[in-house]
Amino acid sequence: MTKKQLFKKYSIDKSHAEWDNQIDNWMSVEIYRLMHNGNLPSENDISINWIIDFLDKMKNMKYVAKIIKRKDCGSLYLTAKRMIYRFADEIIKQ
Repeated sequence: MTKKQLFKKYSIDKSHAEWDNQIDNWMSVEIYRLMHNGNLPSENDISINWIIDFLDKMKNMKYVAKIIKRKDCGSLYLTAKRMIYRFADEIIKQ
């Protein structure tokens, strides 16, 4: 998959280039925890494809119903898109 294909698949554009350190750093950890049964990443964990898994799960209405109950659901979704923009090369490699 190319970066262009990745961006098209997940509707990523230049508006997702802005990373808000206060919000996105926190939300990226929350997404990781959602995708790893509440666990935090270890120091050696450099994986990133869990972000793709998160966005793929957001296409499942049962999963969306679970996430939408969270007050931060919009921030989680936006951070996931920002992460794809920011880490596209690593995502493609993995």
